[in-house]
Amino acid sequence: MKQKIFVIDNFIEFPIAYYDKIIKPEFRLKIEEQYPESKIFQNISSILKSEIQVLECNDHILKENDRYPICCHQGSDYIGVLYLSLPLVNWGEVGIKFYSHKETGLDSFPTQEQIKKHNITDISKTFDCNAKYWKEYGSIPIKHNRLILFRSDLWHSYGNGFGSDLNTSMLYKKIIIKNG
Repeated sequence: MKQKIFVIDNFIEFPIAYYDKIIKPEFRLKIEEQYPESKIFQNISSILKSEIQVLECNDHILKENDRYPICCHQGSDYIGVLYLSLPLVNWGEVGIKFYSHKETGLDSFPTQEQIKKHNITDISKTFDCNAKYWKEYGSIPIKHNRLILFRSDLWHSYGNGFGSDLNTSMLYKKIIIKNG
């Protein structure tokens, strides 16, 4: 069975360079030469003990009124979220949250067997994003240079944004991964 969630602190060397790539786009190419994203991908590959294929890699900025719905990802194996917000900015903030569906008890997208067992006829209706259908069973605090690597079929949200500008908001890199 695949491990569901990894939490790795102090994930990369020189995390401030990756932070600068987000907040100083004019220096992005120069910083990328010295601190390529491929180093992040190599580290993730080492953790998973497998070659990986990066399907998507994006930087995200969430401000105080930004919210992400409960979701899961199909067509991939893992999602990596690397927090880059500065330490004092994110003190006490919660990032990734994990959920189970109240009616079925499922914490991940259903398999064909589970669809039959729970008599699910409309997946989008059964697994509506409305919070009243979900129970939060775990959350992981944001920490500068922390990677959260989790199975992409787990029901999750990316948390609530904070801060009012680029320097005080939640900054993270989201990487969608397929095992090679």
